[in-house]
Amino acid sequence: MSNQLSDLQHLIRQLGPSLPEISTITEEDLDEWQIIFDTGLSLQISWQEKPARVLLCCAIGKPVESQREKIFAWLLNMNLLLQGVANVKLALSSPEDDVILIGELEANVLSLEMLQEEITNYLRFAAKFSELINDSEIDSEKINLSNATNGELLRA
Repeated sequence: MSNQLSDLQHLIRQLGPSLPEISTITEEDLDEWQIIFDTGLSLQISWQEKPARVLLCCAIGKPVESQREKIFAWLLNMNLLLQGVANVKLALSSPEDDVILIGELEANVLSLEMLQEEITNYLRFAAKFSELINDSEIDSEKINLSNATNGELLRA
């Protein structure tokens, strides 16, 4: 086991008491944890060896059937806009077609404060994307790619 993984395991143990919004942290494997927040949100944190990094992952919603194609096109475009700007990517989980948000952190510079900050930033992105994906009243203006800019999302 690498020193960086040992460091991450130690940070995860400290994370629970340091963030009061966390209700449960479950170690699913030596390198994978499930964090449940008071709001019911479930965040998966996992260690990836090569290259050394920490992945954050959570489901953020499933688009309504009538807007599905537009939202999927919007998600692909957002991945392009976010490239090099934020360490998050949008993806689909199979076979349910839930939209998931994946975040990536460099493992070699993590401290408890940095991990808390990165999780908070990640959750802001998740909330903003979830709002857009789960809005049953969503109109074409919100999905229109010419109106959606990376600046709007980065202000989230």
